[in-house]
Amino acid sequence: MKIKLITIDFWNTLFDSENGFARNQYRLNSLKSEIEHLGYKITEEKFNPAIEASWGYFHNIWRNEHRTPSTVSTVEFLFDFLKLPKKPEIIENVAEAFGDCIIYHPPNLLPGVKEALEKLSSDYPLGIVSDTGFSPGKTLRKVLYDAGIYDYFSEFSFSDETGFSKPSKESFLAILDKFEIEPQESLHIGDIEETDIVGAKKLGMKAIKFIGDKTGVFVSKSNHTMADAVCENWSDIVQKVNEIDTKIS
Repeated sequence: MKIKLITIDFWNTLFDSENGFARNQYRLNSLKSEIEHLGYKITEEKFNPAIEASWGYFHNIWRNEHRTPSTVSTVEFLFDFLKLPKKPEIIENVAEAFGDCIIYHPPNLLPGVKEALEKLSSDYPLGIVSDTGFSPGKTLRKVLYDAGIYDYFSEFSFSDETGFSKPSKESFLAILDKFEIEPQESLHIGDIEETDIVGAKKLGMKAIKFIGDKTGVFVSKSNHTMADAVCENWSDIVQKVNEIDTKIS
């Protein structure tokens, strides 16, 4: 049984986490601009713990409910934390700015990704299976396009669009079902053991754990993994995919 489909994670697998400070400053400036209309001002000293708390709110839902709250929902939490009045139009404007900041301050494409995708896409259909944060799937598509790798992918499963985050099987099946491919005929590449690897393996997929991006917040400190292979760079991934495919054929 050969591999008929490869799905790939977005954050810390294709892209790093760099430019986070610049994105945070963009969010602060956009919030400042919007709440001035309400007669409020905010300092960086108040904003930073509020952003940290909003990520805590996000992570709690992501980890425990296996979904990701919408950008609007997270911004509403931020406004509650800062005791700001929640005017719907202001909330929407801030949420849009928070999501779009990645376009103006994008993460970096990791070394070797483009060359590897070119090789892999010549042999397999490729899909994205990604959990989203402040930036929704529609914005991450633009990041993929601007980086010159969008066209390598045939289908996309973003948690804000499916309503499920990894390790939920629905995150993966959103793509597998479109191709009418069984989990045993597919392989997932991602960096987080508890979401990418556990989710894929429990469904019956093959999995490669990518540990080459040290900027990731969730870099595993343990050598234990359910993955079929562990890779530190993208040239190794191409080789490992071929080895796994040959082994199961």
